[in-house]
Amino acid sequence: MYILAFSILILCLNGFIHGLILSNSSFIFNKFISLNEKPLSSFAISVFMTLSIFIAMIAHFSGIAIWAVLLFALSVFPDLSTAFYFSIVAYTTLGFGDITLPEPWRITSGIMAANGFLMFGWSTAFQIDLLTELRRR
Repeated sequence: MYILAFSILILCLNGFIHGLILSNSSFIFNKFISLNEKPLSSFAISVFMTLSIFIAMIAHFSGIAIWAVLLFALSVFPDLSTAFYFSIVAYTTLGFGDITLPEPWRITSGIMAANGFLMFGWSTAFQIDLLTELRRR
């Protein structure tokens, strides 16, 4: 039961960090957009969208890294490389199955997949909101 609680706590921590990264970048983007009085060119919109994708990927990588480092620190995996590989596969919901968690930790893979699923949805909403705002200008 403590593993389930731990996993949900990490999911919430990742959501908090993801939210900080996206909301701060959104604030910066909106500030920059509001300073520009002319309509944005297609090139400028493409630059904004590329930057926002990069920022979203930083948010995702931070979540993956948190899972990997904690699983390694708790000796669930023998090395950090394996922990990162598993975390990426679980977070992105690929679920190859070539590396699995030990019996007591198995529920964590589902929590990691839910974490990634939720965060990718949030990032998608962020991208759509930014593009809508850019096109409105």
